Amino acid sequence: MSYHRFSTFNVVCGIAWVCIFSYAGYLFGNLEFVQQNLKIIIVAIIIISIMPAVFEIVRNKMKSKQLNEDSKS
Repeated sequence: MSYHRFSTFNVVCGIAWVCIFSYAGYLFGNLEFVQQNLKIIIVAIIIISIMPAVFEIVRNKMKSKQLNEDSKS
C-alpha cells in the first residue's frame, strides 16, 4: 500500500471514528440512566481499560516463575 493511500484511509477513518464516538456520546449523554450513574460508568470504563495490562503482567510473572522453577530442577 502506498503512503498516499494509507494517509487517505487514515484521515478518512480518523474523521469517521471521531464522528461516530461524538454522536454516541451525545446519544448516551441524554439518557437518564447514564446521567444518574455517570461515576459508576466512568469507574467501570477505567477498570475494563486497565484489566488487559494487569492480566498481561500477571501472566508474564507466572511464566517467569515457572521458567525459574524449571531451570532449578
